[in-house]
Amino acid sequence: MKTILLTFSIVFSVVTINPQNSIQLSDFSSIVNTSWEGTLTHRDYQSGQLETVDATMQFKIEGDKIITNVQYTYELNKNHKGSVKIKKNGTYFGNEKVVSFKEEDGTKTLVTTYKGKDKNRKAEMFITHTLTDSTYTVSKEVVYLDTKERLVRNTYQYTKIQ
Repeated sequence: MKTILLTFSIVFSVVTINPQNSIQLSDFSSIVNTSWEGTLTHRDYQSGQLETVDATMQFKIEGDKIITNVQYTYELNKNHKGSVKIKKNGTYFGNEKVVSFKEEDGTKTLVTTYKGKDKNRKAEMFITHTLTDSTYTVSKEVVYLDTKERLVRNTYQYTKIQ
């Protein structure tokens, strides 16, 4: 009996100490009806050089979806509206698996992953969302499966304006 109680106590402690690997819509309530301005810095596929583009974005939550609307100041044809649902009991952010979610000192950090292709090579992507009351950053890292080479493909950096 003591062994069972000790095992249960250890498992319970480990589960409660680790950062969450699930999220819920309420974790994003601070972004409801907000506007942001900032930049997208991305690595050009042809030259390999970093390029920066001015951008603005609006967030809202409708029903069970987080809606984003991104505008690029000088590349209007690249503007993008999108939505994301939290799925599978909070273990997926859209089609991306939640790796971790933590909130510490007013900063929320969500890390997700998915497999796909980058530059026609099989890769695993890691997306890190960092949100405070006044800033929002999204960074996409690519890990090529054939070499384990890791690089930052793009980073959005926004400041809240409304």
